[in-house]
Amino acid sequence: MIFLVNTDEPNPIDFFLQDEVKEGENVSASCSVSHSCPTYPPSFIWSHSGEKHDQTQQLQNDQWKATSTLTFHPNRTHHNQPLQCRVTYHGGKHQEQSKTLKVKYAPVNVKAEYQSDVNEGETAHLKCSSDANPVSSYEWHNETGALLNKGQTYTMSNVSRHSEAMYCTAVNEEGRNRSSTVKLNVLYPPDIETSSKCFSEDGVVKCECIVESRPPSIVHFVLRDRVLQSTNVETVGSVTTGTLQTDFGSFKFVHCLANNTLGKANLTLSLPANGKKKFQSQESQALIIITLYLHGKTTTTTKIFNVLSF
Repeated sequence: MIFLVNTDEPNPIDFFLQDEVKEGENVSASCSVSHSCPTYPPSFIWSHSGEKHDQTQQLQNDQWKATSTLTFHPNRTHHNQPLQCRVTYHGGKHQEQSKTLKVKYAPVNVKAEYQSDVNEGETAHLKCSSDANPVSSYEWHNETGALLNKGQTYTMSNVSRHSEAMYCTAVNEEGRNRSSTVKLNVLYPPDIETSSKCFSEDGVVKCECIVESRPPSIVHFVLRDRVLQSTNVETVGSVTTGTLQTDFGSFKFVHCLANNTLGKANLTLSLPANGKKKFQSQESQALIIITLYLHGKTTTTTKIFNVLSF
């Protein structure tokens, strides 16, 4: 008895896949081989899930062609991932071939990156990033949608506490997407508002010192040579209000002092006389106090100036 053993190597795989595919669309890939054993055709295994369809076609010279077609919906996670077709023949021989998926998709994970804190008057540098194929171009907009700049980076010079909130948009041929809105945390020294005042309420004199600053300020009061802590402090956003309620005696003025890590400010407030408010500005008196200290006149003046200097 004579046995015929086929020692030929399997024919090469004919693998078809589009060079580029779009996210979410129907994509078909095919894997074909020719063989000479119609009773036991080769089997196909794909590395990717999807709808698989196998068929066999008779060729000339006692040859057959086996083809497996995979239909699937690619997404961005498949980009640059291999799609592999593995063919196994009767008797255990196998071979495989793969191609890299190139998936086109609109921008996702759009982020505006920026330094957490910036001092008023300085320059801020912002950068937009995204995940996209093809690579995104970028735009910057304010909250109303007005275009501020084009490009991946945005440089803001001379930033202000009043600088607008903004967002960046990533754009490619597949679509566009935007980041969340960001607002710079602009730091600045204390600014005591002119609405700060002393007033009489039900026979009790109170003084309010209203300070705008970031970070929030520490607010004190100085009554002649005495440093007085605020009896109540309330901070809302960038505004700190220090309230003082005490026996002011016969004094006509009290000094409001505010300081944070970036600077200090002071304002002289008029105390009400005979239950009536007095709004006369006393900035000149504060300047005289400083001048007297500079000439080293009195111990009382020295204490006041030290408070003004912290």
